[in-house]
Amino acid sequence: MIIKPRNVFLATVNFFLFCVGATQVSRVLMYRQSLKGTSATGEAKDTVKEEVKVAQGVLEHPEEAAKQAVGAK
Repeated sequence: MIIKPRNVFLATVNFFLFCVGATQVSRVLMYRQSLKGTSATGEAKDTVKEEVKVAQGVLEHPEEAAKQAVGAK
C-alpha cells in the first residue's frame, strides 16, 4: 500500500465497505442483464450455435465458402 493508514481499524472498515459496494454493483448489473431477457451465458450459447451453423455450411459446400471468402476481400 502506498498510503500508510494511521488507524488500521478505519482502513479495515473502508475495505469492507468497498467489498459491500462491489457486491451491490454486481447485483445491479446482474439485475439489468436479467431485464434484457438474456444472460451472458445465453448470448454465448447463441453465438456458438451461429458459428456451428456456419461451420456446417462450410463442410457441406466448401467450394461456395471459398468463393465467398475470396469475394469478401
